[in-house]
Amino acid sequence: MKVEVNPVWQQKKLREFCEKKGIHVTAYSPLGARGTLWGTNQVIDCETLKEIADAKGKTVAQVCLRWVYEQGVSVLVKSFNKERIKENLDIFDWMLSPEESQKIDQVPQRRGYLGLHFISDQGPYKSIEEFWDEEI
Repeated sequence: MKVEVNPVWQQKKLREFCEKKGIHVTAYSPLGARGTLWGTNQVIDCETLKEIADAKGKTVAQVCLRWVYEQGVSVLVKSFNKERIKENLDIFDWMLSPEESQKIDQVPQRRGYLGLHFISDQGPYKSIEEFWDEEI
């Protein structure tokens, strides 16, 4: 199952459900899809992630990808930049400490894509709350 998963939208309930049912989760937009119509900068601009990245000598992107990997979730990343591709692969020879994981666990959660295009007084979904079953 491919779903939005990143440190700012961790999808804990969904991941727990999938694990119980034997469904493997693959994260799309692990960096927040910055620069796309549906994306935001909230992942890359997250202060907690910046602090961890600075302390480890890594990039925020690497911290995000490592966090997703440590959750047992596979990752879909897209880049045409050779350096970023190399950077994205440089997440396997280090780990987040329990303290760093705890800090990421406390990051306020916010869905990256709200689905506003699907909300209409004339349509089946009159509000964001109707569109999403759970948290927004």
